[in-house]
Amino acid sequence: MTTTPTPAATLRRWQRCAQKVLAEFLTDSDKRDLPPLVWTLATSGALTGEADGLSYTPDERRAAVRRWADHVGAPVDVSHTTDGREELYAGWKIMPKGETAPVPGCFRATIFMREENV
Repeated sequence: MTTTPTPAATLRRWQRCAQKVLAEFLTDSDKRDLPPLVWTLATSGALTGEADGLSYTPDERRAAVRRWADHVGAPVDVSHTTDGREELYAGWKIMPKGETAPVPGCFRATIFMREENV
């Protein structure tokens, strides 16, 4: 079975929709004093906000994901890997104003458990 590639014009439209959501998030961040995240916009239009380890302690990363997840009403899933990582993930879909399809995205953080013992 072969799949038809998504046309570039469609991918650009999806990215423009995600850009609208990001603009709303950045405005909300100022209004609600939400922590800054590293934002990534995928080719598919998916938007990821990550609490990175260079800016935040492990507890601050957890808090950042939880605060953003609360902001959009998304549950936070926490998993622990066998190699000593804790992964936080909160997936969501948001409908930008004036659009017909939701933008998918997530907030996430990775904590290496050895950081907790430093």
